[in-house]
Amino acid sequence: MLKDVLSHNLNIVFCGTAKGEASARLGYYYAGPGNKFYDVLHRAGFTNRRLEPKDCYDINQYGIGLTDLVHNQAGNDNQIRKENYDIALFNKKMELYQPEYIAFTSKAAASFAMGYRGMTRLIDYGLQERVIGTSKIFVLPSTSGSARGYWDESFWFALRELTT
Repeated sequence: MLKDVLSHNLNIVFCGTAKGEASARLGYYYAGPGNKFYDVLHRAGFTNRRLEPKDCYDINQYGIGLTDLVHNQAGNDNQIRKENYDIALFNKKMELYQPEYIAFTSKAAASFAMGYRGMTRLIDYGLQERVIGTSKIFVLPSTSGSARGYWDESFWFALRELTT
């Protein structure tokens, strides 16, 4: 599986549920052929150029980190076993690195991290009232090609406004 791309002094850590099959196979975050992650990251102004999945391990230079809640299984959110979510480890990492924002790249990831165990209807997109350590929480629509029905890039632009 992929290693975390975390360091101190990050503006934002993007956190997904688990690596997709393409990411696990290729060894890069958000590597699926229909994934919009790097495109929207650039268009919203988080990066000064459109990165490729192979650039993921250099993304800290933009004040960005990458991680997931599940490190021992790959697949779509609906394929991930609930017992594989390691929320305690995730929280420990966020408290250690203390990014300004944690942006969950799906409602499923946010629901597990916030203790709702997959009940996504309890989560809204956008800035949340809760925090993890000192980090503010923001929930984004998934960039996965399999989640196109929920795509709304306006939340990505709203997050960028908060982080500038």
